[in-house]
Amino acid sequence: MGPISLPPWFRYTVANSVFSFATFENMAFPTPLSKLIFYCEQNCVKECCGIDAFDFAPVHIASWLQTQDDGADAIVSQLKQQLDDFRGEFAAGYESDEEEMNHILTAEQVTQLATQLSANLDHAVKLMEQSTAVAWNPESAAVVSEHQPQLGNEFVRALSWRYACKKFDPQRQVSAGDLETILKAVNLSASSYGLQPFQLVVVQDRELQEKLMPVSYNQPQVRDASAVIVFSIRTDIDDDYIRSYARRTEQMRNLDEGTLDAYADQMSGSIMGLDAEKRAAWAGKQTYILMGTALAACAMLGIDSCPMEGFIADQYDRILELPKRNLHAALVLPIGYRADDDPQAKFAKVRMPLDEMVIRLG
Repeated sequence: MGPISLPPWFRYTVANSVFSFATFENMAFPTPLSKLIFYCEQNCVKECCGIDAFDFAPVHIASWLQTQDDGADAIVSQLKQQLDDFRGEFAAGYESDEEEMNHILTAEQVTQLATQLSANLDHAVKLMEQSTAVAWNPESAAVVSEHQPQLGNEFVRALSWRYACKKFDPQRQVSAGDLETILKAVNLSASSYGLQPFQLVVVQDRELQEKLMPVSYNQPQVRDASAVIVFSIRTDIDDDYIRSYARRTEQMRNLDEGTLDAYADQMSGSIMGLDAEKRAAWAGKQTYILMGTALAACAMLGIDSCPMEGFIADQYDRILELPKRNLHAALVLPIGYRADDDPQAKFAKVRMPLDEMVIRLG
């Protein structure tokens, strides 16, 4: 169920900054419609769309509705009434004065806009219902909902529940058993040649976490999370490391010693042929695979997480004394449980429709 598109004329005028926030502002809409317009102008553009104009996409409306203290049903009812009033007030069209740069809406455009916004409101409500429907408790039976027929298994439901938690509850701790499960899952992640050119550093020390916060651009997730997992690349990958991996593979697969010598030669030639910078980049790419596995494992356990690239790696290295272990910080993942007042938890999940993301051949 994809978003309802605004009509071509509206897209055109928005793209050319003819139909702007100033037009709405001078029309002096009552609340809550004026608040919704202001939200779209302030957030859905500058912090989301990155364009110099805005529309009223259903997912944006849903995000705004979820931030309101009053019930969504009551607000939607008010908005619908105000859109009806908009139709009536500007039934003959709208023409601004010279100070507004002569914004003009024909009678037909007024009707189209009001009708479209009303339809987008309905769709936003459905998005909110879907967002609520995917609330997931890993200790209970899978929830079945008519609003999410495409979410056919627990794994997808868990990923729908997951978001980048911005505010953790510092009083809630991830159990030792759950943390071990996450680490085991990450250990089973894919890696180039299976070499695992990385290590995980698990920080569960409030004093250390406090020290890491300033070098994480003061993001409180690092301080308040139950644990901070630092995905670190190894800086000591050499021929000996590669051949040690080959011997371990022979032992675990009951192969004669030396069976994988030729394969070890191939790996070593490929990897050691890279200079230090490219070898570090190769190892760093592997950590993103680990991060994806960790995010999925956390979601399945009902544990919140926040993947982070926003930190000063060299300072992490210094504080955690990683160079002594031949390591360099690459990615950071605070994990724990969301605070009740984390506003991000209420936002609708924004993803492009599957048919737009996937190109199917054959």
